[in-house]
Amino acid sequence: MLKKVFLILVAGVVFAWQSFAGSANALSLSEEIRTIPLNEDGVSVTLSNKEAQLGSKLFIDNCAQCHLQGKTKTNPNVGLSKEALANALPARDNLLGLVDYIKNPTSYDGEEDISLYHLSTERPDLWPEIRNYTEEDIKAVAGYILIQTNSDPRWGKRSLIEP
Repeated sequence: MLKKVFLILVAGVVFAWQSFAGSANALSLSEEIRTIPLNEDGVSVTLSNKEAQLGSKLFIDNCAQCHLQGKTKTNPNVGLSKEALANALPARDNLLGLVDYIKNPTSYDGEEDISLYHLSTERPDLWPEIRNYTEEDIKAVAGYILIQTNSDPRWGKRSLIEP
């Protein structure tokens, strides 16, 4: 009995520490990491730490089940790496491109509407998780993805050896 209480106590301390450490990391992102491409014309925007933290929370709550570490569970050939986002049609390696994708998801070649298969604001009847997203929420999630491409060279890649 004492062993179970001790294990529960240790688990609680570890959980509390991870929550605190995760929040501290989100708050301490450098301006360089938070500066992301706004559009295809090369204009950049710097997200606030608050926007980055909101994007992280929303991504983890609603996107990570299929995009853990930026990989794509349903299609391992297309992740959320900087290269994959840049090669999509239209390019999704900028904030406005990703916001458009979240609202109106299309296949990687841009030819097919995939709102029946991918979380989107286009079909809140199928995806209730996103029903109450505001424009700020959508921008924060898109920004979080781009921040991850800046901060983690392995984000969205299938393996450690993939360029």
